[in-house]
Amino acid sequence: MRTYKRIICGAVAAVMTLSVSSCAKKAGGGDGKTDSGETTTRQSIPTEPVHETMGDFDISEVPGGDASVPEDFKYECEAEKGKFDGGDAMDKAFAGEFTGKGFAALPNEASVSFEIEFPAEGSYDFLIRAAADAENTDASITIDGNALTTFSIADTKFSDNSAEKVLVGEGKHTIGIKAQSVPVYIDSIVIQPAQSLDLSQYDVNRSLCNENASQETWRLYNFLCDSYGKYIISGQYASDNAGLESREFIEIEKNLGDYPAMMGLDLIELSPSRVAHGSSGGINAINNAKDFWLNQGGIVTLTWHWNAPEPYIMKNGGAWWQGFYTEYTDIDLAKIMNGEDQEGYDLLVSDIDAIAEYLKELDDYHVPILWRPLHEGGGDPKWNNPWFWWGSSGADAYKELWKLMFERLTDYHNINNLIWVWDGQNPDYYPGDEYVDILGYDVYADAGDYSSKKWYYDFTKSCTSDQKIVAMTENGTLFDPDAAMNDGTRWGWFATWNGEFTLKDMQLPGDYTSMEMWKKIYSSDRVLTLKELPDLKNYPLNTERYLAYANK
Repeated sequence: MRTYKRIICGAVAAVMTLSVSSCAKKAGGGDGKTDSGETTTRQSIPTEPVHETMGDFDISEVPGGDASVPEDFKYECEAEKGKFDGGDAMDKAFAGEFTGKGFAALPNEASVSFEIEFPAEGSYDFLIRAAADAENTDASITIDGNALTTFSIADTKFSDNSAEKVLVGEGKHTIGIKAQSVPVYIDSIVIQPAQSLDLSQYDVNRSLCNENASQETWRLYNFLCDSYGKYIISGQYASDNAGLESREFIEIEKNLGDYPAMMGLDLIELSPSRVAHGSSGGINAINNAKDFWLNQGGIVTLTWHWNAPEPYIMKNGGAWWQGFYTEYTDIDLAKIMNGEDQEGYDLLVSDIDAIAEYLKELDDYHVPILWRPLHEGGGDPKWNNPWFWWGSSGADAYKELWKLMFERLTDYHNINNLIWVWDGQNPDYYPGDEYVDILGYDVYADAGDYSSKKWYYDFTKSCTSDQKIVAMTENGTLFDPDAAMNDGTRWGWFATWNGEFTLKDMQLPGDYTSMEMWKKIYSSDRVLTLKELPDLKNYPLNTERYLAYANK
């Protein structure tokens, strides 16, 4: 157990039992109501009495910046003086006025690099005067040939751009600027010590959209709020919903010494149109969700690759099991949501009701869920290419479907164990703060790109002015936790997708993340694994009140 993650809380850990009367309004019930007002009976499974404790879980703030970097350090250079790999120096002023004798012209995948001596390991700001062939173009900063971070070039004319709080080790390093998919032009570079990180950004809204959420759900959410900005929770999707018996979980525990703290499962096989075609095994997701929370003490996140209702699937040569893709369906969600397709509306409600029965079971077993439906609705925001049917009819229809699902599950079915996680990946698709608890983005970077993915983090935060937890709700390649904590890209969790993104030939690692990086991540003092979670079933509902009592 790593000492930086823990702090002794004295006798409080075992003896404190707090009253929850002040949260009575927010303690979920077990009954649902029909549209007619009639009550439907649900049987909740009894639980052990709650004895609130944080154990020795340390929630001390983690500062940003590094005082070891000399304040007077400053590196300046003209880009045309660098070493080129695929690019060249140029002195034509088509991108505006430049400094020095010219600038570095970098076509796709080309780079310019510089040998720089850094006085200390720490956090540095990179100020880059640059232009590109298109506005808001991404380019990479590399260190010794490896991806370090991504920054955005705002204009087609030379302007000042920056990559802030970049973690660099002491000594001589080769720092490069590399074009990605659009040619870029680099005029000059300045590197200087970074400013301290503003930690208030991790003080997030502690209310849930469903104020009648169950106590287990509130406890989990309170823990997520407490850990945000201090730790990154490790997560992994289990192939075939096989839980701890999935090859991913077996390999991670065997090679890294512990399981991920979060298990990702998919309700795809419970979609009614898949069940109708003989799909089986969907119940594994429910059984393994119960096991991971109840018996292992872990956190569960559920997504739903919603196979469209039967009349809309098997289009354009697609198979029935491809019915969640835009390409293989002909569902017009806009017509459904505006009333033109009443049959389609009824079918969607029926599908939601079918999934609700499984979510009710988890609720009755007191299993809180990070619920992530309608994911990736906007597709890639740079290309506006929704690849799932629930996003292909545009933002308005998507938001109406999100609200329909929220109200159907919360108000009609009285399901109170859901923390609503939105990763629509486009601000236009954001349904509103009253329907979303946590923001997410699904990041699939190039193999070996261990940068913090700061652009995606900041982009996701920009979807609302409210301060909410931001998570990497799916990922392929993992990221360096030191870089992420240093530059402020403090994802609430990551959840690596299964199969090739984790494994190769059924073994860890796959082609995307090296074993060295897997080991660094799972041994990091700032990444929580399963054994390092506190007792979430007894985690305080209100940490401030709990600590005030503990310190008496």
